[in-house]
Amino acid sequence: MIIAVLWLSFAVSLICLIAGIMNQSWKLALSSFFLLLPLGYYLTGAENALRILSALPAVPLILAVIFYFQSGKSSPKQKEK
Repeated sequence: MIIAVLWLSFAVSLICLIAGIMNQSWKLALSSFFLLLPLGYYLTGAENALRILSALPAVPLILAVIFYFQSGKSSPKQKEK
């Protein structure tokens, strides 16, 4: 049952990531990151090459940061004198 929830979370995360990339939305990329966290945590216990996939949640997080800074919401407004 838990495995089914993890893979469902992975599928929804991929949908959010694809939509986030298409729209350059940092909110969708960040939600993809949070949806990938349980699967990444689960894969850290693997004793083979699948352990490398535990770093997979870093991809949407990096994209979310990039999209956030590109959106201009982080730069403070300059006051005109």
